[in-house]
Amino acid sequence: MRSRNYVLAFVVLALVDALTTWFGVRAGFQEANPLVAERLSSPLAFFGSYALFTALGVGVVEVSIRLEKLNPVFKLIALGMVVLKGIPAVNNLLLLTGLGPSGVVATTPKFLLTLALSGWP
Repeated sequence: MRSRNYVLAFVVLALVDALTTWFGVRAGFQEANPLVAERLSSPLAFFGSYALFTALGVGVVEVSIRLEKLNPVFKLIALGMVVLKGIPAVNNLLLLTGLGPSGVVATTPKFLLTLALSGWP
């Protein structure tokens, strides 16, 4: 998979995570992460921090892909970053669709594993 695909997947999942977190809290869900919860009172602080951390994550993905030339193991960092960004995004989507927490725990790892093994993106 090319570097651009990892970056695109990371950015899309970050956007899904940010939007589903924002709308989920507005719909009455509780944010489990206290660091994120305190920024939810201000749209600028919330989306600004998501943009900053997404940019940092994209940097890590880019550097790990470039370091893959030295050792193929570095590609696992990029894959890990995408998977770790996908967990809260998929979790939020499932919760917003009405699936309970036990269903989310049962479904999220299977979905992400299937996605990773399929070679997407």
